[in-house]
Amino acid sequence: MSPDEWEEFIEEWMTYKSDMYYDFERLGGAGDQGRDVVGYIDNPVDNSLYTWDNYQCKHYDAPLSPSKIWVEIGKICYFSYLEEYPFPRKYYFIAPLGIGTKLSNLLKKPELLKSELFLNWEGYCQSNIGKGEVELTEDLKQYILNLDFSAFDKIATIKLVVDHSKTQFHAVRFSVPLPLRPPTPEVSDDVSDEEIIYVKKLISAYDSHASEKIENVKDANNTPIYKRHLKRSREDFANAEALRNFSRDNMPNGAFENIQQQVKYGIYDIIDSEYPNGFDKVKDAVSEARKLQLPYTPLTSCITVNDRGGICQQLANNDDDVSWCTNE
Repeated sequence: MSPDEWEEFIEEWMTYKSDMYYDFERLGGAGDQGRDVVGYIDNPVDNSLYTWDNYQCKHYDAPLSPSKIWVEIGKICYFSYLEEYPFPRKYYFIAPLGIGTKLSNLLKKPELLKSELFLNWEGYCQSNIGKGEVELTEDLKQYILNLDFSAFDKIATIKLVVDHSKTQFHAVRFSVPLPLRPPTPEVSDDVSDEEIIYVKKLISAYDSHASEKIENVKDANNTPIYKRHLKRSREDFANAEALRNFSRDNMPNGAFENIQQQVKYGIYDIIDSEYPNGFDKVKDAVSEARKLQLPYTPLTSCITVNDRGGICQQLANNDDDVSWCTNE
């Protein structure tokens, strides 16, 4: 990983801890004043005393040593001294190769860490915190003496990876297979509120094809061919909804919606074509969706033929452009 990718990884990892925070954001870059990824315990807006944690992402080719962190501690002390932000509740050093033994020992001794900061101020902090020289004045030193340096801590890299594996970003970040999909729940006999629109469009399709009037689910179930088709369509819809939920838990935002869009593009010509009835159109659309070559993603490797048919019904459920009869 590059330094930027390491920060992105930590930002993704923060989603695993999101229940701990009011909000979080990535600030790393020029002008970050010593903050990389920040978790806010409470709302920082118009609140000068907000509580927050900082996750400092340090990317080196060796375990993190004290010489690499003096300027970071100096920044957080200096800018909180200037009241740019409150001193953090916790400040975690996070590095891909972990924390070296010397730094680890220092973090266990907050007062020694503070003393060592003073000794190293001139060599590491004075010329590197801001645009000008930042001298350790008596006032600044007294401010730092009153700070609780037990705030400074570390997080083991292995813990980060284990936690990240429980987020929706892990499969894409590390190119690993998705977990097995759970079974799709059985479809109820009763049409749910979430199904009303696409089922209504199917009823219209059956009516346009039938010799007798088909006005509702009961009418459709009285004709074997429509009963079977409606049952399959509802099962397909349930599978696609289960895939949507699976994607939400295991993939970055938008992964499932991208697949829906690909399916929509794949059946557009059928939707826009003239058909003698809507039943033939929906059958052709679903058949085409099941044959589409979708771009490979970890999620497409999990898609079944039922999901593809169900996505057609989802599109009909949520998109006015997707209908099986011209009068809808």
